[in-house]
Amino acid sequence: MPQDFIVDRSNLRDAKYTDAAALTAADGEIVIAIERFALTANNITYGVAGDIIGYWNFFPAPKGSGRIPVWGIGRVSSSAHPDVSAGNRYYGYFPMSNELLLRPEGVSPRGLTDGAEHRAALPTVYNQYSLMTPENGFDPAFDNHQMLYRPLFTTSFVLDDYFRDNDFFGASNVILGSASSKTAFGLAFMLQRSKQAKVTGLTSPANVSFVRQLGLYDEVLTYDEVKSLPSEPSAYVDMSGNRELLASVHHHLNDNLVNSCGVGITHWEAQEGEDPASLPGAKQAMFFAPTQIVKRSEELGPAEYQRRISEATGEFFARVDAWVTIEEHPFGELKAVYDTVLNGASPERGYIVTVT
Repeated sequence: MPQDFIVDRSNLRDAKYTDAAALTAADGEIVIAIERFALTANNITYGVAGDIIGYWNFFPAPKGSGRIPVWGIGRVSSSAHPDVSAGNRYYGYFPMSNELLLRPEGVSPRGLTDGAEHRAALPTVYNQYSLMTPENGFDPAFDNHQMLYRPLFTTSFVLDDYFRDNDFFGASNVILGSASSKTAFGLAFMLQRSKQAKVTGLTSPANVSFVRQLGLYDEVLTYDEVKSLPSEPSAYVDMSGNRELLASVHHHLNDNLVNSCGVGITHWEAQEGEDPASLPGAKQAMFFAPTQIVKRSEELGPAEYQRRISEATGEFFARVDAWVTIEEHPFGELKAVYDTVLNGASPERGYIVTVT
């Protein structure tokens, strides 16, 4: 019997499997059998910000419960849509479940968009499913990399593009909180690639060795060494969501903090502290990658923007296996993997859950 993995929206530690009815495609619909997906701290951010950004709305669940979205791969198990063939494989946004029902629109050799009514008001980038063919840049040897890194590295790429698009807001030093996170070191990779600003990583004492051996940061400091940050025009990219750390950075740099960018919530339980709006220096603004993607795609043209992302992603994939080991776990071990990621997984591990 198909299953869904659901969480209590008010307590992410309360998570469980529930039985689900088998899905049937009506006219114009398809059913995708989910093959595998990645689980990272980014998905925990989806749960923490579920009500703020609308992540709970992608895959409906019983009242009070939620289905945290993940990035994965699925195969069309049945199709009642004239332009979609059974057996096609798609990369995209899935629930932690066995199956997903889609109502395809805009079907092309590149992929399709889910036209389900409940997703109509949600960001388009999350409703798109890419057809996994060599012509679309999908190499089966990198399936796990696509799921684990592509959404995170896309955010890294877009952040780098955002800073360069704004001349780094005058910053000579870009400081990354939670520097061991995959989105953070993906951004460090991009910043090192362009060599337009110094890159400083902030991390826990336990992760200092890992962050330093990446070779991507000009300087690595622990969270209690914030006062060692030089007094120079700086931008802070907050991957952690730790309000105490955020306050420390703002108070120390004060007017030298020319940009404060909120991205992730890896420290999802550290939400107590000063109101970010009351802190000195630049006011923190939450970064929403789809906004920058749309802006730059319109300016450069979708093909050129995609070419740039693909080129950088290929370079990143070629190096990342030296830093992170990918582990595969069956769907029956999802609860254990979820708890590991929720509690703060080792940065040296990446987790893939196989479903079918």
